[in-house]
Amino acid sequence: MKIEYNGQLLTVSLVVCFRGQALQLNDIIIDTGSSHTVFSPDVLEEIGVTYENGDSVYEAYGVGGTVPFYTKVMDYIQIDTLRIEQIEVDVGVLPKSHKGLLGLDVLRTQGFIVDMDKLEFYSPHFTD
Repeated sequence: MKIEYNGQLLTVSLVVCFRGQALQLNDIIIDTGSSHTVFSPDVLEEIGVTYENGDSVYEAYGVGGTVPFYTKVMDYIQIDTLRIEQIEVDVGVLPKSHKGLLGLDVLRTQGFIVDMDKLEFYSPHFTD
């Protein structure tokens, strides 16, 4: 599948589904420096994702300091034809222009390969 490169970041489009509500998200950053996949709460609010009692909460550490996140289990994330069911993601405040980060928890477990020459993104788990 094609990925976008804006001169600074690699991005991909995907669908995230929570409790039967699906949402198409564009410009999700492919982030090999993030151990987890993270989405902005502002983006996921549209499909009913909010903090609930019992959600795991922790602090993430990065270049800009620490930020609180909570964890949710999505029905699925779909990237092209690859659907990853019952996937745990983090929900937390990201810079305003960022909707989400596709982290190593997905990239590594699904064996994603980024072809920088062709600006393509693929996994052996994709189906045709």
